Amino acid sequence: MKGKAHASIGLLTYYNYSILNNIELSLIGGIISLLFSILPDLDHFNSIISRKLSNKKIESYISAILFLAPLVLFVYLGYLKKFDYSILFFLCLFVFIVIRKKIKISNIRKTIISSILFLSAFLIYNIYKDIYASRLIIFFAVFPWFTHRTFSHSLLSVFFLYLLTRNLTFIDYNISTISVLAYVSHLLLGDIFTFQGVALFWPISKYKFKLNPLKNHTSVKIMEILIITTLLLVAIYLTYILFKYKTPQQILLGSSIFKPK
Repeated sequence: MKGKAHASIGLLTYYNYSILNNIELSLIGGIISLLFSILPDLDHFNSIISRKLSNKKIESYISAILFLAPLVLFVYLGYLKKFDYSILFFLCLFVFIVIRKKIKISNIRKTIISSILFLSAFLIYNIYKDIYASRLIIFFAVFPWFTHRTFSHSLLSVFFLYLLTRNLTFIDYNISTISVLAYVSHLLLGDIFTFQGVALFWPISKYKFKLNPLKNHTSVKIMEILIITTLLLVAIYLTYILFKYKTPQQILLGSSIFKPK
């Protein structure tokens, strides 16, 4: 699914959960839901979250440095008369070809994203002394190096996320539940309805669970619309019941038996 679909599903899931559990809706809660609903796709270099964290200009600069660094080194060695310039020419050509084949933009982007996240974790720990937030950021920093829809889309990652967020109370008192719920919505209300599926029990099993029997992109678009529409209708119904009855039990049942006599 596309990042916008995951974000919409995450926000609607947060909204419905908050009403059902009589939790006050907040801007911070919405931002957390939005963020954690797209974070699993850090394992794909071209996902919306990966593109936001990286930059094409920076990627092109790093590529240029990687290509020019061997040339500068060999010229310097030639200046020191360690090598003959004719030998240096062929060495430079060989290194250039190897780097050109081996170094891909996807790997450069992964390196940039991981570096940004590791640096963020380092700064948060040293400035705010918050080990819990630092651990959480490091957890996401390793995502880009896993194969798409393996670790980050497994129940194992959900378990680790819960462990890492259960002590994070400085932003919002319910951050653990909100973040895990948004994260799980990416898996069970999103990618499981694509024809590629998700490896929920990775690394024990690489089998990818999928609830979409059709193997085409049109079916994924249809599933996106159906899921978002269903969650939206639920949100409208819960909002109506909320204003009519006011209490969580009445929202769940939506029955007139709860009307005050």
